[in-house]
Amino acid sequence: MCCVVAWRVSWLTMLSREATEAAPAAVFTEVERHMLEQTTPERMRQAPRDLAFYVRALARLGGYLDRASDAPPGTTVIWRGFSRLADLVEGARVATSPPHTYG
Repeated sequence: MCCVVAWRVSWLTMLSREATEAAPAAVFTEVERHMLEQTTPERMRQAPRDLAFYVRALARLGGYLDRASDAPPGTTVIWRGFSRLADLVEGARVATSPPHTYG
């Protein structure tokens, strides 16, 4: 599993720099995109929902400050962002699962 995450982090970091026209659905699931949209501050939600929007939202989860003078997000903040995003997705799944009945 660790290799899959490492590959995804490296791939997304390079993709966001080299293929900015790539569709966000090629990288993020629908649930992941929804969670990233919900964690984006209201004032930033008006931006086009392109790959750059989702990569920056993911990087902000990982600690990226997203200031105008900042370099593009690197693998460390992308990795941390994916870690936090996985927790958010799992929390949403648990919260929306039907309750189990035992007995």
